Amino acid sequence: MGIEIEPEWQPATKLNVVGGALDFTSVEPIPDGVTRDRIEEICYTIRELYGEYVDEFVAETDLSRREAQTWVLRTLAHQGTDRLSYEAVGLYIWAIGRATEGDPLSRTIVTDYYERAERKIERAEATLKRAGPPPYPDDVYDDPAVLWVDAPVADRLRERRQPEETYSDVIKRLLDGTTAGLSLAELIETYRSERGSDYVAVETVYPEWDHEFRLVVGVDEPGATPAAVERATALRVGDEPRAFTVDETTEPTHADAHLVGFADTADLSVPVEDGVETVRRALAGVERTLPELVDDLRSAGGTALAVADEPAGAGANLHPVFPESAPADALAHLERLALDDRTLSVGRVSPVDAEKYRGSDHETTLLWAGDGGDLGRRPLPDDPAERRELFPARVLATST
Repeated sequence: MGIEIEPEWQPATKLNVVGGALDFTSVEPIPDGVTRDRIEEICYTIRELYGEYVDEFVAETDLSRREAQTWVLRTLAHQGTDRLSYEAVGLYIWAIGRATEGDPLSRTIVTDYYERAERKIERAEATLKRAGPPPYPDDVYDDPAVLWVDAPVADRLRERRQPEETYSDVIKRLLDGTTAGLSLAELIETYRSERGSDYVAVETVYPEWDHEFRLVVGVDEPGATPAAVERATALRVGDEPRAFTVDETTEPTHADAHLVGFADTADLSVPVEDGVETVRRALAGVERTLPELVDDLRSAGGTALAVADEPAGAGANLHPVFPESAPADALAHLERLALDDRTLSVGRVSPVDAEKYRGSDHETTLLWAGDGGDLGRRPLPDDPAERRELFPARVLATST
């Protein structure tokens, strides 16, 4: 199977796409369209980002180099980049230091390295958590994590601790008290009143755009940021604060990848209330479990859900099926599926009507079908692992 690697993709995305197309049943597992030298070049670019971390793990812990490589590449993703899949990690280990001889490491081998690293780290954490007197962290917190601070900072936290508070409670209380946040509606109104803005939108073209907002704001003339926006360290949509940046422009161009929070231009009119609600709904639909996705689809009038047998870019190509005409915006904001022990990116959503789907069903796998359609009833399994295994192996290989 051939692949195409887009130049603008990040190195991690490129390696995930190659990893998802590996075929270990073939004499040459590397897919057409990419050379071993190209893979090695991508891997050495990734090494520039993570190589230091790996070297420190090997020098300072009892993890082997392969265990350290697997742990770092699976766990420590730079902001705005994709996590590497197990197959991509196998390509990395194979390419770095082996001159791309032999075949890449399989998912099974890489998973074994990861599990061995995980066990060593868990034992180290357990030792550290029980180094002091009880009660132990596991008895106090639902999901305890080790946090290192300078001794003077620990003393100050101890002084600020109230009766019955844990250190987690203290830190959360102090952080909540220092967050200077604006709601999206407040930011829009501030720009309208102080800068005469006629367009405010959230960019969604970037990976994990929902973690950090990139706002496009139309102004008469770019200049000083409004004081309220300058002071704000987070932007709220609902109750959750998010980091954000603002790009002021005199000629904002509406794009399909924009979630418009407000518009009052010659070509577009979106009231603030409607725009904020649109952003809120989009955030709610970015990452879903498979049962949640089926509920969303059923609410929109869909009768079935299928996935293409081949990946779309670095993720799945989903086909929501509707009885008659399929709405073009069905599941429009879906970007990730949470599947049991991994996350599957959604590369494309292709709504189809039932008749068109029947003509292409030989290229897809049916995940769910309800009672209302004519494809035969297919309920989702109750077991998360069984739901995960519904996906074709090539598609599942792109998950992280």
